[in-house]
Amino acid sequence: MDFFNSLSMDLKLLVIGIAGCALLALFSGNPKTEKRYLLVLAVLAAAGIYRFNHTLAHEQEEISAARSAASRVVATPPPKRAPLASTFAN
Repeated sequence: MDFFNSLSMDLKLLVIGIAGCALLALFSGNPKTEKRYLLVLAVLAAAGIYRFNHTLAHEQEEISAARSAASRVVATPPPKRAPLASTFAN
C-alpha cells in the first residue's frame, strides 16, 4: 500500500485502469469484448511502464543535479565591518 501511495496521481489512475481492464477481460463473456479489453489493457500497461520509467529517470536526474550543485557551492565569509559608533553628543 505504501508503494501505491507513493505514486503520482496519473500513475495511480493508470494502475486502477489496468486492474479494471484486467477484471473486465476476465469476467467478460463475449470473446470480441475480451480482445478489446486486452488491447486497452496492453495500451494502459505500456503507458504505465513508460510513465513510471520516465518519472524515475527524471527524479534521478534531479537528485544528481542537486548533488553536483551542492558540491560546487563554496561558502565565503561575509566581509568584516567596523563596529557601529555612537554619534550622540554629550
